[in-house]
Amino acid sequence: MKKNVFYPLILISAFILIVGSACGFSLGGDTTKTEEPKVIVVTATPETFVNAPTEAPIVVPTEAPAEPSVTEPPAFFVEEFDTDMDNYSYWLQRGDEKKMDLRYENGKLKFDLNGDYIWPYVTYDPFTYTDVRIDIEAENMGSNNNSVTMVCRYSEDLGWYEFNIENDGEWFIAYYDNVIAKGYLTLYDGGSTAIKMGRDTNIYTAICQGNELTLYINGVKTRTVEHKDLKEGQVGIGVSSYENYPVKVYINWMEISEP
Repeated sequence: MKKNVFYPLILISAFILIVGSACGFSLGGDTTKTEEPKVIVVTATPETFVNAPTEAPIVVPTEAPAEPSVTEPPAFFVEEFDTDMDNYSYWLQRGDEKKMDLRYENGKLKFDLNGDYIWPYVTYDPFTYTDVRIDIEAENMGSNNNSVTMVCRYSEDLGWYEFNIENDGEWFIAYYDNVIAKGYLTLYDGGSTAIKMGRDTNIYTAICQGNELTLYINGVKTRTVEHKDLKEGQVGIGVSSYENYPVKVYINWMEISEP
């Protein structure tokens, strides 16, 4: 009986086809080249801080501390002698300084003169004046032999004008010439019944305006004289003792104003 020879041929053919397909999958294309490996670059992830601010902080500007204000001394005012006397200075025209006591106390400027012929003056330093009015209230507590003085246009080099009211009823207006005469020149003098003599209180007024010098005693116009030498200067007050003492005069207030 003849055997079928195609059966083994079929098997061989199938085997060849399978092997050929396998080689085709693995070696297909150009067998002389090999594929280069791909390189994967790993980048670091930025670190995240839990407390990192997400926005710039808001800065609230703060105001600079205010500088302390400096109070300028006034030109025209009423002095009641209840604060310091830094704006004043004094000089002694005559007498023994050891026998006097000048102070402000309890709202008064007190002149206590315990010797004869002691003449202290007090000037207001911050300003010089051309035309000016000075009013004071003077209280006599001691000897009746004294005088109360108001000064205008004071200059250390040239001199000053002064108005003197004596507690015994007399008065005079004088010019202290520090250039030629080197002393006091009386411009006018007299007496007044308007002066309250003894231990009493008086209000005196001196006005320096242009070439005119005017004195009032307790509101009564006493005299106007003319003089042209001094044009401007400081203002001030004073108290003088003469033969008798103690002299105790208290200035209760002083007003500097425009005439």
